[in-house]
Amino acid sequence: MSSESLQEFEFRLPDPGEGLTEAEVIEWYHEEGDEVREDDPLIDVETDKAVVEIPTPCTGTLERTVAEPGDLAEVGEVIAVFLTENPPRQQSADGTQDGATGETATDAGADDSSADTTDVDDEGGPTSAVSRVDDAADTDAEGDRTDGTDTGGGRVFAAPSTRRYAREEGVDLADVEGTGPGGRVLQEDVDAFLETQEAEPTEPAADPTAASGAATTATPPATEAEPAGAATADESGREAVVEPLRGLRRTIAENMQRSKQEIPHVTSGFEADATELVELKERLDEKHDAHITYTALLVKAVVPALKEFPLVNAAVDMEAGEVTKYQSYNVGVATHTDDGLVVPVIDDADEKSLVEVAEELNATVEAAREREISPADLQGGTFTVTNTGSHGGHGTFGTPIIRHPEAAIMGVGAIEEKPVAVDGDLTVQERIGFSFSYDHRLVDGVTAGQFMEHVIEGIEDPDILLSRL
Repeated sequence: MSSESLQEFEFRLPDPGEGLTEAEVIEWYHEEGDEVREDDPLIDVETDKAVVEIPTPCTGTLERTVAEPGDLAEVGEVIAVFLTENPPRQQSADGTQDGATGETATDAGADDSSADTTDVDDEGGPTSAVSRVDDAADTDAEGDRTDGTDTGGGRVFAAPSTRRYAREEGVDLADVEGTGPGGRVLQEDVDAFLETQEAEPTEPAADPTAASGAATTATPPATEAEPAGAATADESGREAVVEPLRGLRRTIAENMQRSKQEIPHVTSGFEADATELVELKERLDEKHDAHITYTALLVKAVVPALKEFPLVNAAVDMEAGEVTKYQSYNVGVATHTDDGLVVPVIDDADEKSLVEVAEELNATVEAAREREISPADLQGGTFTVTNTGSHGGHGTFGTPIIRHPEAAIMGVGAIEEKPVAVDGDLTVQERIGFSFSYDHRLVDGVTAGQFMEHVIEGIEDPDILLSRL
């Protein structure tokens, strides 16, 4: 490229999707001064829903990066500056096309944090500004990328939680062989690498002060930077760690606060005989390649009850004075991740077979735990199921918080053997507990009880359940 024809292009953070306004910078694929090509991976950012890969907007040189890993960047904020012969155009919130020079970008509103930026191709049509992280593993940029592990610059594919874990353990992910899809490094791969390192004898270094990472007992240098969230003392002298509330954790906090402030919660407890449910699951697992979980069975079991009691599959808007009874049955499944709780949604659960629900549920839950789920897969729920039985063996009851603006949520406990009286005789039975929270503005105790009895009928008698599906 001729230096005389180069122009400076300020690249703003595009909207990662679903109208989000900010994202946290996770990692840059390139360093300042690197030659880059259009559509190559540029940066990973983390929203409150997923990790998103943003491609390079143009071919040229990455002159400088403005946002550092850990920074929160607003949509429309300049995050990098390129030198390029063919600067792209970006569309601001007011619909005007920004030019490429630093002057034009600044004048056009680079300080407008609400700008909605979308790449535009040479013909003026919009192109996607964001791609999924998993998609990058399958990309072959002019033959330079032959697999999902290395981009030619040492790029290793791994989830943010795995990267954090590797940093905490002092492991360079470039040294770890990934066993996940496309060569993705998993946390188990890091553990296996650590076990290998511990098993191998360490050769003594000629100069102990020059040895790097040789002995696990080596004292870290005094100048080593303290990790984020180092302990401090408050005015009372209490030691504490102060960390920013951001990303997924902040979204959870805001949603829970809004739900409890706006929705008058009532929670009722129920218990059912799970003997037939356990046997049904075992039979289905034997007959199908897909793993049929109890959660998948319960997702299908609640749908007939939602149809029978439409106020449970509804939402209320007090300002508008309206009640919306949903005609779709989109069941969310609360899923624990290392970063907090997310709720993938199975759209139109009534129209899908049990096997289809099980396969979709397994895929979306795994994607949610890796923070690689599409934001669209977390939207549009009308009712939620949360499994509390897998979080320890001593819990007896919980109070699920309703997902605003839904009207109810069903918590599911562990299946346990319990002594029960049947026709005057004491016997041991597989039992399952439920915690049903509902919006008392729409659902009263009688309706809640009838709804759960409808669900439990199907759980205790598979013939009834299957006749309703």
